[in-house]
Amino acid sequence: MNTLFDPLTIGSVTFQNRIWVSPMCQYSATDGLISDWHQAHLNAFATGGPGLIMVEATGVVPEGRISIACTSLHTQHMPMHLNP
Repeated sequence: MNTLFDPLTIGSVTFQNRIWVSPMCQYSATDGLISDWHQAHLNAFATGGPGLIMVEATGVVPEGRISIACTSLHTQHMPMHLNP
């Protein structure tokens, strides 16, 4: 019998346990970009050790966002720490 804390393999990906954090829209992005708030929010869950943390929905174009404060991929601007 599988338990909540047993690893789970789906295809070629193995999760350390079966505890998953569902995506939560934070409505805190600026011009589609994540902020320090997003990092703190997701890190808070990561400290608990779930097998997977899903991030919020991300629009490909601004019109695909739920609100103007949702994340999206449309901008050419990238925070300095993410530049290649």
